[in-house]
Amino acid sequence: MDRLSRGVDRLSMKGFGLFKVELSRQLDRTTILELATLWSYPRSVKDTLQTANEDRGRIMVDKMEERGQIASDDISALTEALRGFGALGIARDVEQIYEENMSVKTPADQTNLATGDAHTESKHQAARQYDKHTDALTMLLQETRGFHTKVESSDAEGSTIVVLNKLKEEFKEVYRNLLQLKSTGRQRMESTEKFLRDNHDYVSAERNHKIRDRIQELRNELDCLISLSRDRLENVTDRLIKLQHGGHTKTPTSQVVSEERRSQPGSVMQAVEMFSKLEQPAELQTVPRPSRRAPIKTQAEPTSGDGSQITDPIATTVNQSSQDDETVVPIDLNCVTIKATDSKENQQSMVDQLKRTSDEGIPIQMLILDEAFKTIHGNGTIALNSGVLLPFLCTLSVLVIWTEEGRVMTEAEFSGIVRYGSESTQLQEFVFQHCDLPSPKATREVFNKLQERGVKVTWNDTGHCLDTFSGSWEMNIIDRVREHCDAGIIMHEHWSKETHDLQIKMLEFATKKEIPIRIVKLVRCYSSITSDGSNIILQSGQSLPAMSSVKMINITTENGRLIPEDEFARLLDYANQSRAIEDLRFQECELPPTVSASTISPEMKSKNFKVSWITTGHRLNLHDRTWGMDDMANIKESCGAGVVIYQQCSSHMHKLQMRFLTVASQNNIPVKYLRLNRCYRSVTPDGTKLTLQSGQTLPALSSVKMIHITTEDGRKIAEVEFSRLLMYADQSQIIEELRFQRCELPPTVSASTISSEMESKNFKVSWLSTGHRLDLHDRTWGIDDMDTIRESCGRGVPIYKQCSSHMHTLQMRFLTVASQNNIPIAHISLRESYHAVDATTGSIILESGVMLPHVSSLRVLGINAWGRELTAEDFNGLVSYSSQCSELHFYRCFLPWSVTTYRFPAHLHSANFQVLWKPEERVFIMDLASGRWVNEETRMSLTEREHQDMLIRFRLKWK
Repeated sequence: MDRLSRGVDRLSMKGFGLFKVELSRQLDRTTILELATLWSYPRSVKDTLQTANEDRGRIMVDKMEERGQIASDDISALTEALRGFGALGIARDVEQIYEENMSVKTPADQTNLATGDAHTESKHQAARQYDKHTDALTMLLQETRGFHTKVESSDAEGSTIVVLNKLKEEFKEVYRNLLQLKSTGRQRMESTEKFLRDNHDYVSAERNHKIRDRIQELRNELDCLISLSRDRLENVTDRLIKLQHGGHTKTPTSQVVSEERRSQPGSVMQAVEMFSKLEQPAELQTVPRPSRRAPIKTQAEPTSGDGSQITDPIATTVNQSSQDDETVVPIDLNCVTIKATDSKENQQSMVDQLKRTSDEGIPIQMLILDEAFKTIHGNGTIALNSGVLLPFLCTLSVLVIWTEEGRVMTEAEFSGIVRYGSESTQLQEFVFQHCDLPSPKATREVFNKLQERGVKVTWNDTGHCLDTFSGSWEMNIIDRVREHCDAGIIMHEHWSKETHDLQIKMLEFATKKEIPIRIVKLVRCYSSITSDGSNIILQSGQSLPAMSSVKMINITTENGRLIPEDEFARLLDYANQSRAIEDLRFQECELPPTVSASTISPEMKSKNFKVSWITTGHRLNLHDRTWGMDDMANIKESCGAGVVIYQQCSSHMHKLQMRFLTVASQNNIPVKYLRLNRCYRSVTPDGTKLTLQSGQTLPALSSVKMIHITTEDGRKIAEVEFSRLLMYADQSQIIEELRFQRCELPPTVSASTISSEMESKNFKVSWLSTGHRLDLHDRTWGIDDMDTIRESCGRGVPIYKQCSSHMHTLQMRFLTVASQNNIPIAHISLRESYHAVDATTGSIILESGVMLPHVSSLRVLGINAWGRELTAEDFNGLVSYSSQCSELHFYRCFLPWSVTTYRFPAHLHSANFQVLWKPEERVFIMDLASGRWVNEETRMSLTEREHQDMLIRFRLKWK
């Protein structure tokens, strides 16, 4: 190869070739896998990227070039994808690498540029636009520096009301200019950056860097301006406080100011709070203001020169505004709480106010999402439970994510939230509560940003915080551990072994430091206890040793679990090993009716701690070893949590629950809900008593708010029985809702069924299995409210063969409404009700003849076809129907050995679609590539011979 050729090749490498090399080094493993998922790469490619080490970046770059996602003249698809899932820093670095490498042109490129008239004209136009952008940025910089001088010079001292008014005018001027300049500067910078992206071929690298330096300089100046303005607001606040207290208190002025500072979370919030007490210009009165629930306290109201009181014009404006618009929810910027129970309108109102407040540079001290967090999108937008989107808030200091109890946060959600913190300039802390977090797997760049900005990530459930240097969870400072122990530690069933390990480490640390632990709650995660009673074994396999400083232990088991006497005795020993134990509680389980003398040691009797059986409202007397009624405080607590009566529990336990509920009713203690879980047998003709499957009777309760009756699958309740159940519920003075589940109710209700008293109370009668409710006035079934529909969909919808076509029709209507409103449906289970798949529409035909249409928001479709042998045609039709789901399950039926004739759609492979088959004890998973069944446990393919043997056993069993 001659010298000229080598020179051309070297120049070519300096262009797109070198860019690809540097890009392969820039992309880390997490980013590569997220891009592959976003662009729906085949599973084989993702597996290769997952297992590759040194070559992972090179393979990804080659795949992106093959698919046209990067090219020598365009990388916008890549940068937009990176910004889409929040990797803003990586996107900027990729753009910079591209600009640096592509600014070197090959001889051929230079020749084309010299001869292309259109290209030359575009370059001249870009140069003219460049000059305009540069001039505009220069003017903004001059204005910013002039504004700094103006703010710094407004520092007159004085102690009269005249000076107070002067400072007030200066404050208004600072605020007005801050809003205007911030808005103008942001728009200009965005416009300039868009110009550079659109014209990167026509602007030289030198000029590109020059204008980007000017943008950064403006950003720095604006940040400096905001900081200086906040200092100025604080200065104004201090002098106003001094003037307000001047002549009205014997306390030294410096001490007054110090006390006022301590009364608020921070000096910046003080300044904003003081601003809310001053008169604003009319054009700024739409700016959200802090709540006036905690005003700065003074010993005397400030007065004007003539001795009259200074009024607060802002208070009038806020009150008038709230009267004019009832949907506006006032927010307190010290602590804003968005709850899952808030209506969608209220959540939207609060989000709008937060967005305006953030855009205008006003600090937001704390935002709490109280079970309202649903997920986070790649662009930093948080989706709330109602569907409202919470955008990125640049002035937020602390974000608290308090999930529903026991939620398991996905890796993508946690990574997105961590990226959110790395992009914020004001955020100081993330706090997580009531959730299980994955191992931190963010990029080194994200951890570095968190470290540089001092952002703290706190996990309250485990008492740990994120070490951004090592990327691991570390024990929090002792004061925080003391706070967590005082609040109580909750351990959930679905949480990982690693999470339980972190929680146990915190408990051991607290015990070692003799920090009192108020309560340890084991929520369905208790498995067993060792023979010596020294350790509790959790469902995750972790061992929880006895803690000497725990005050209360609350064990909630799986529904109705029986704890025999020997296990109960070991649990008493476990609790007794704590010097501070006050109460051992049991929920949703059955304890032994009698306790032998050997179970209670003399030491237990001397401590005399409480042993409470919350589910029955009873407690164990450690001296005479009998169950007696608990105290009223515990009874109220139990009733406030709700009472569940399980079918599998004994007559003795049911008897204790009947006694406890009767006492609550006699003492007018409200019962949140009474749920009869498959234990209801019948109701007396006068509707005054229910009879349970165990034979115990439950009289009508006057203080129950909700009654929830879950029957055996598909049980039919005739109109006469339904009428009596309505009468039973009506005898409660505070009844709000009567619920029915897994049963079939009468399609029509006669006029004599609904009394005038029921109509006046107008309590809800919900048929959860169909998503309908009964109108007590016109006696017709109508679609239920959206909250109840969401609840029903979250539980899953069983469709029974023995139910009528009327009930199936109502269920189809309800499922259609849920699908149209994008309400996730956990699963639809066809309990012997599947007949066939319609060849024309692709809908499922039920045994009743009713059609189940396509439901776009369905996650899992389950086919329970007891003893039925399904054909390949059935299988193919059901796979096609469930192609929008994540899983398809088959139970107690027989399927073909292979379905190689069926071609699974490509998107099912990329979406990790799973087909599960459980004909007997073993579980098989369909290999979508080969169309063969694979044993879930052994990972071995099912042979034809094994399939034939299974068929023989299946036919013998179901003959």
